[in-house]
Amino acid sequence: MWPNIVVVLLIVALPFLIAVYTSFLSVDQYTLRQWVGAPWVGFENYVEALAGSNVLSVSALGSLGISVAFSVLTTLIITPIGILAALTVNTSFRGRALLRSLYLVPYVIPTFVTALLWRMMFLPNTGLLNRALSAIGLADVNTYWLVGAKSFWAMTITEVWAVWAFIYIMVLAGLQSIPIEQYEVAELDGANSWQKLTRVVLPQLRGLIYLALLLSTLFHFNNFTLPFVMFGTPPPAAVTVLPLNIYLTSFNLFDFSLGSAMSVITLIIMLVPGFFYLRMLRLGEVTSR
Repeated sequence: MWPNIVVVLLIVALPFLIAVYTSFLSVDQYTLRQWVGAPWVGFENYVEALAGSNVLSVSALGSLGISVAFSVLTTLIITPIGILAALTVNTSFRGRALLRSLYLVPYVIPTFVTALLWRMMFLPNTGLLNRALSAIGLADVNTYWLVGAKSFWAMTITEVWAVWAFIYIMVLAGLQSIPIEQYEVAELDGANSWQKLTRVVLPQLRGLIYLALLLSTLFHFNNFTLPFVMFGTPPPAAVTVLPLNIYLTSFNLFDFSLGSAMSVITLIIMLVPGFFYLRMLRLGEVTSR
């Protein structure tokens, strides 16, 4: 196991320790060469990360709110979509394999390709989405989705389209593990489709759905590629999620210490759902035994 341990130490542990140490210093493009001997500022970077703001007027606390809203809202939207999609292909019928494959198309497209495609669709006047909404009278053809407050909804819509299949895959795997005899017994007892869903299927999938919700929320929270590619730099303040804010602070403003402090704050925040994830895994192991 030593080669794996060494790789983990080099890729994970060492950068983490460097980030923690840098977060207590004042390191920018002028003091980077003297990194070890840079001025010690203590917790000033953490205070500035939480209370201050960058050129976009978005602090780490503000970006945290955007990230939480984005991840939770996306998960809440894709969950019923994924469950319904899994139910449509759970039973055997002609063409089921093709439909299952079509469901996975948005999920397998690389994120940067998805971001570029939807960026073009959201363009004013020429974008496909604006033209479609204008044709049915729901929006003006010159609506600007990529700037201002509407950019948050543009990012959310794109994320929903791209990743709803994750919930679909998780739920479908759980549905396939339910013995068909349980459905037959429920039918003999006179249960209709809704009763079979609520009293036979969902109770057995409760733990799996909770795990899918947790993993989905964590994935959306850490999504950097979509807002970075879709909106460029500097992005609108409404889409400055925490990972993007860390990047802008570190590599656009060259305030490496402040970026390190924001990274450590992010890690601390992610430890909370990570704890629940590990706890769910242990409970699953105990249940399976």
